[in-house]
Amino acid sequence: MARLIKVAELADLTPGHGKLVQVDGEDVALFNVNGTYCAIGAVCPHEEGPLHEGEIDGETIICPWHGFDFHVKTGECSVDPDLRAKTYIVKTEGNDVCIEVT
Repeated sequence: MARLIKVAELADLTPGHGKLVQVDGEDVALFNVNGTYCAIGAVCPHEEGPLHEGEIDGETIICPWHGFDFHVKTGECSVDPDLRAKTYIVKTEGNDVCIEVT
């Protein structure tokens, strides 16, 4: 059964910037993409760079270490189709930003 874990408040997330949060012991990069909240694994699957510190370009996060980019909703990488970042379902409840965990 799925449960929601509060990881932030709406005011914590500036559009175009990432925030590192913890979900059941995992580092997760949380983003506000023009009012849509998205979450992916915070560690780049290429060389373990910090995705939460990357630059947002539309719906893509660009890893600050080597420039590999990942779609924040699907986790797909345009540089290497064999790489994929884990994605999470994000929901808002009032002022809370929550990540769904199964």
